[in-house]
Amino acid sequence: MHMIGSRGGVCSQGYRVGPRRWGQGQVAPNGFGGGMGSPQHSKGRSECETIRIPLLSQPHSEEIPSKIQEKQISPVSVRGAASPFLSNQDVLASSIFSTVMENSAFSSTGSSPPNSVFCSKYEIHTDSEKKIMSGAGKDHVENVLEEYLQKGRDVQKRLNETTELHEPQKINLRLIIADLQTKLMEVQLERDVLQETRQQESQSQENVKIQLKNTIQELEAANQLQEEMLREADSQTEHLKKMVHSHEEVLLELRGILMDYEDSTGKKLYEHENITSLHIHNLSTAFADVLQDLDSEVSYLKEKLVLVKDLEKQLHLAHSEIAEAQTEQDQRNQESENLNDRIHQLLAELHKKEIELSLEKEQNKRFWDRNTDNSVTIDHLRRELDNKNMQLERMENSVKEMRTECHRQMEHQVAAIKEKNESIGRISSLTVQLESTKEVLRKVKDDLTAKQIDLETAEKTVSNLTARLQEKERVLEVTDKEMKKLHSQLGNRMQELQHLKNEEDCLHNVQAECETLKLQLLEKERIVEIFQKQIGNMTQIVDQHSRTAGAMEVEKSQLTKEINDWKLKAEQLKIAKDEKEARIHEMEARLSELEREKVKLVNTCSERLHAFNDMKLEKDQLMNELQAGRSELAGLAEGFEDLKRDYRDKIKEMENTANRLKMQVKSAQGELERTRTALKTVEGSDGHAVKVAVGMQKQITAKRGQIDALQSKIKFLEEAMTNAAKEKRYLKEENSNLSQELSYITAENTKIAGELEILRSQDKRLKEKIPKMETALDKASMQFAECQCIIQCQEQEAMRFRLQHTLDVKELQGPGYSSASASGKLRHMAPLSHLHSAVLPPSLNLPSCAPHMPSKPGILKEEPLQDLKRILEELTSSDNDIPAVDLGKDDSSGRRKSPLATMRNTV
Repeated sequence: MHMIGSRGGVCSQGYRVGPRRWGQGQVAPNGFGGGMGSPQHSKGRSECETIRIPLLSQPHSEEIPSKIQEKQISPVSVRGAASPFLSNQDVLASSIFSTVMENSAFSSTGSSPPNSVFCSKYEIHTDSEKKIMSGAGKDHVENVLEEYLQKGRDVQKRLNETTELHEPQKINLRLIIADLQTKLMEVQLERDVLQETRQQESQSQENVKIQLKNTIQELEAANQLQEEMLREADSQTEHLKKMVHSHEEVLLELRGILMDYEDSTGKKLYEHENITSLHIHNLSTAFADVLQDLDSEVSYLKEKLVLVKDLEKQLHLAHSEIAEAQTEQDQRNQESENLNDRIHQLLAELHKKEIELSLEKEQNKRFWDRNTDNSVTIDHLRRELDNKNMQLERMENSVKEMRTECHRQMEHQVAAIKEKNESIGRISSLTVQLESTKEVLRKVKDDLTAKQIDLETAEKTVSNLTARLQEKERVLEVTDKEMKKLHSQLGNRMQELQHLKNEEDCLHNVQAECETLKLQLLEKERIVEIFQKQIGNMTQIVDQHSRTAGAMEVEKSQLTKEINDWKLKAEQLKIAKDEKEARIHEMEARLSELEREKVKLVNTCSERLHAFNDMKLEKDQLMNELQAGRSELAGLAEGFEDLKRDYRDKIKEMENTANRLKMQVKSAQGELERTRTALKTVEGSDGHAVKVAVGMQKQITAKRGQIDALQSKIKFLEEAMTNAAKEKRYLKEENSNLSQELSYITAENTKIAGELEILRSQDKRLKEKIPKMETALDKASMQFAECQCIIQCQEQEAMRFRLQHTLDVKELQGPGYSSASASGKLRHMAPLSHLHSAVLPPSLNLPSCAPHMPSKPGILKEEPLQDLKRILEELTSSDNDIPAVDLGKDDSSGRRKSPLATMRNTV
């Protein structure tokens, strides 16, 4: 075991202790003096410095040094007071014992721990640690622990004694510090009181000085004011004299202006008095009458200008209406020419068909003479011819109806032309009126310029306040007139809008009628083409029948039964076909009705959109006008405030002048009293003083008259202010009315928007219904094509049976008959094939049926209507009743698929 001696070592708490001993005048690093005067303290310090500590190696775990580091205590706490480490001696002993046991276990097993348990703050020699660990054992460790515990207890006792000595000293020091602090506070309070008293005295002295200066300044200002008052009184008297002179000149000028006005107009403003002898108070009324006359003339001229502008607008509208009517007339003329061309074409085709029918009748007669045996077929052909004749008669009736409609349209066009001519005559008369009104306006403008020159000379003489008030009155009148004009313009625009809507409705109706006529013409042209094809096919069939009549005589008796059976089947199929065609026509009629309804809805939507846009434009215009009115009101309010300010300033000036005059009156009264006293004392003096007093009294009376005039002016201004307030209230009421009208217009706009949304939803629903109807029609057309394919297949089967029959007959009759009958049979084959091709259109023949079927793969995505479902059920039932036909490829079992099955597979 290596012991740490005088070089320094580690204390029981894990701190390094040096060999230096601090003297009485030095301070140790732990904060206590070296020489405290107590031997116990020195003994404890020397013993603590020479503590022997075994340096143990650290085990392989890192938890134990952390525990020991947590329980280390600073050297200040070791020497200054009782440490918690020493109070918890059992904990320290148990922790050290556990570390020693672990180290011994490691040493017995032969494993070397990596680090030491105790980590001091200062450097520790590693060589000494290795020597200590080499000779350590359990007994030795226990002895060392007991020694350390005893030394720790001694150190704790000494520390407790030192703390007991230090506590009374600390208490005494605290008491001394408290006494000193109280004395300091008292001294500071006394100093603050002295400073406050000195400041108060200095402030009081300064206030006294300031008051003296202010009194001196006030006295000087009073003297200056008195001098200025005297000067101003003199200047005012001079100014008033000048004003009186200028007023007299102005009055003379005004009287001259009134004389000129009476000479020019021939009117007398005052019958009892002449203008030269008029009083000042009557001049204002005379000028008011003159201004009223001029205002009435100006308003009359403005009304004429408004009428001229309205006439110009009406002319512009009439010109635009004439241009629109001319374009419409050109379109109608073109449509009538096209209709006439189509009518001529139809008449030519009818003439050709009549010639062909006459030829066919002659051929039928010949055929009747030659082939009496084929009466059944000829009767059938006659029936078809009768039906076609009926159709031709219907076509002729439709052509007649078209002619009547064309005549009606021509009459409508003639009426429109007459109306246009009348409008042109009105326009010419309006232009003449415009020219006359323009000449009148020119003359009036010349008169106005002359009168305005006179007015300008008169207005210069009027005061600024009256001019401003008159200008504001004019502005208010102009705003009232503009509001009235706007209301009248709104009414006219609403009437024009209604008239335009009616004209648009008429145009839409005419366009719809034209479109229906075009559709009817197209349908009739298609029907005529189909009839032409059928007639050509029938002529070919009749020729072929005439050629093959001899060959068919032998086979007639054998094939009559089969033909009757096939005829019955064909009639049944035709009946089914007619029913399906009728249903298809019904569906087409429904589609056309839906399309018409759609067109009507689109037209109504467009009209309402136009109306909505017009309402928006009107709303924007009204908003702009409102903003202009508000800006004008703001300008009027600003002018009113300016007038108020001017009025207040003038009132203040008048008050100041009145006060000054009062002061002058008082001074004059004082002077009068002085003069009276002087007169009493000095009797018998000259009459000069009396004259001075009389002059002073005259001046006083003149000044009183001026004061009365100023008071009358003030009253006049107050009345003008009240009138302006009334006008302001009236404008506020008009603004409230306009805001109510705006709210009503906005409500109407919201209603129109709601109706537009409803119409849009209806349009969307109709658009969604249209594809469904189209799919249903496509399905019906597909089913019709399937039926026609089935008919073709059955006819081909009939042809095959006939060929088999001819072959059987040939085999029975022998080789002699074969050469003669082969040509006839072949001829018989050809007309039948032509007949099948004539019955069906070229787009629905059997070879072209297959590629056309899968061209619409998306038709069966949506469910059809109930009528089409019934048609499909009937078709499926007829498909089950009809036998299989050789159309498609052979199945694996040798059977052939039906055409409906092939069509369904392709779809």
